[in-house]
Amino acid sequence: MKPSKTSESTRAKARGSLTKRKCPSLVTFFKRYVRVLHRNIRMPTRAVKPISGYVLPTNTAAKCIFAYRLHGSNFAKIFQVVSLVILHLGFSFLVVSYQTEAQAQTLQARITARTLAPAKLQIDLEFPVETDVLSFRNSYGGVFGLAQRIGTLGARSASGEPVTVKKLAPGEFKSAVKVARFSYEVDVTEPSRPENMSHISWLNRQHGLLMPADLLPRPINGTGNFSEVRLSLDIPAGWTISSNIDPVGKQEFFVAEPDKTVFLIGPDLHQENKQLGSGRFRLTTSGQWPFSEAEAMKTARKIIEEYARVTGFKLNGHSSLMLLPFPENAGPERWSAEARGNAVVLLLGRRGNRQPLLARLAILLSHELFHLWVPNSLKLDGNYDWFFEGFTIYQALLTDVRLGLISFDEYVETIGRVYQSYLHLPDRDKLSLIEASERRWTTSPSLVYDKGMLVAFIYDLMLRSSAGCKASLSDVYKGLFRTHSTGQGNANETIIRLLSERGGTETFVKDYVEGHRSFDFESLVSPYGFEIQSRDSRPRLTVGGHLNKAQRRLLGCLGHKS
Repeated sequence: MKPSKTSESTRAKARGSLTKRKCPSLVTFFKRYVRVLHRNIRMPTRAVKPISGYVLPTNTAAKCIFAYRLHGSNFAKIFQVVSLVILHLGFSFLVVSYQTEAQAQTLQARITARTLAPAKLQIDLEFPVETDVLSFRNSYGGVFGLAQRIGTLGARSASGEPVTVKKLAPGEFKSAVKVARFSYEVDVTEPSRPENMSHISWLNRQHGLLMPADLLPRPINGTGNFSEVRLSLDIPAGWTISSNIDPVGKQEFFVAEPDKTVFLIGPDLHQENKQLGSGRFRLTTSGQWPFSEAEAMKTARKIIEEYARVTGFKLNGHSSLMLLPFPENAGPERWSAEARGNAVVLLLGRRGNRQPLLARLAILLSHELFHLWVPNSLKLDGNYDWFFEGFTIYQALLTDVRLGLISFDEYVETIGRVYQSYLHLPDRDKLSLIEASERRWTTSPSLVYDKGMLVAFIYDLMLRSSAGCKASLSDVYKGLFRTHSTGQGNANETIIRLLSERGGTETFVKDYVEGHRSFDFESLVSPYGFEIQSRDSRPRLTVGGHLNKAQRRLLGCLGHKS
C-alpha cells in the first residue's frame, strides 16, 4: 500500500526541519552523546545536569532519532539507530546507578561558628544510613586529647524526637537507637602550644583553621560508613573562606578526602593565584605582612619549579599555601607548619623587616613545599617518616644552596647543629631508622629528623664521590617518581631498593637505615673532606684543612669555594 501524499509531505517536512536545523549527522550525534554521558558518569551527583538534545528521552533527541529513521530504510541505518538507543539505555543505567550510590554514601554536614570567645563550633550531621555509633579522632601529629573537645552531643529520630546518646570513651559515642541526625559542639580554642596550631582545628577573633579530620566523625564499617561529605560552612558576617578544594556553591564544599582538606577562614584574607604548568597554585595570607603577596608567590614558584625539575614530576590540579601569623607577636624564628594533601599550612612570626622575613619564608617553604611531592604525591603503603622527613630535610638544604638561599658555610653549619642535637638523643644507637619511624610519636620524634638527615648527608656524599658528581640523592627521587607516583607499593621496600641499587651503597643502607650499627659520624665524613672539631666542649663540623683533588672536586660540586 502506497503512502498518501499527506503522509509523504509530513515526513519530508519533518526531515527538513529536524536534520538541517537541529540534528547533527548520525556520527556527530553519537560522539557527542557518548561524551556527555561519559562526563555525567565521571562527575559527582552535585554536578550532573541534563544536556538537552543528547540525553533521552528529551524531545529533541527523540525527534532526531525519528529523523534519522526517516532518512532511509536500509539495514545499516536502522542498525545505527537501534544501537544508539541501546547505548543510551546502558549509559543511562550507569549514570542512575552512580548517582544512587553516591547519594547513599554522602554524609551531610554543617559547621557553624557559634562564638569566637570562647571559640565554639556547632556541627550538625545527617548520615546516609541510620547509625548508633560515632567515633572521633583523638590524636594527630603528636597532639593528643582531641576528642575531649567534643561536647553536648545529641541525636534526633526521623520524627524529630530526641534520642539518648552515651559517651563510651573519649571520642566514642553510642545512641539508644539508630538515627541519621546528630549534633554536637566542639571547643576550638587555640592549643596551649602554638606550635600545634598548624596541625589541628582552632578559631579566634582574627581567623581560624578548620580541618574536617578532627571535627567530623570517622567513617566506620557498617551503618556509620560514608565515602564523602557535602559540607556547608556558616561563618561570621564579613568573613571569607579559603580552602585547598573548590566550592560547589556559596560556602558549600564537596569533601572527597576529609583527612586532606583544610579551610582557612577570617575577615582579612588575601589570595594570589598562579598557573604553574598544568597545575594551579593558590597563596592565601591572613592579615598584613611586611612583604607583598606577589613576593611570597615568587618565592614559592621558584621552589616549586625546582622540585618539579628534581623529581621529574609536575604537580597537577590545585595546590595551596596558607600563610598565617604565628601568635604572640613573634619573630620569624617562631613557626609551625603542616603539609596536608595538596595544601601547606604555615604559621610564621611576622615581626621584623621585609628581607629577613622573606629569606626565612623561603627556607621554610623549601622543606614544606617538598611534602607536596613526598609523601603527598606518592601512593606508597607503610610508615617511612625517616625518608619523607629526614631525607627531605637534607634535600631541602641542598635546594637552599642551589637557589642561593643559604651559603655553603651555612649548609655545613646546619648539618653540624643537627649532629649536636643527635648526640643528645637517648635512643640514637638503639633504634634503626625504620623502628624510629614506627615509634615517632611515642619516643623522641627528633631521631627521625636528625639521624635521617645525617644518613641522607653521608649517602649523598657517597653517590657524588663515586660518580664524580654526576649522581646525587636527587636521582633517587627521580627514580621514585618514575616507578611509584601512581602505583601502590610498600614504602620501605621500594625506597630501600632504590637507595641500595647504586654502587657501594647497599651495605651502608643495611647498616644505618635497616640496622642498629653505631653511627660513627666523624669517621663517616672524613673521607669526603670534612672533620669534627670541638669548641666549648661541643663538636663542630668543618671542612678539613688538607684536601686532596677528589675531595676538592666533591666539595666544589656542593658549592664550596676553595
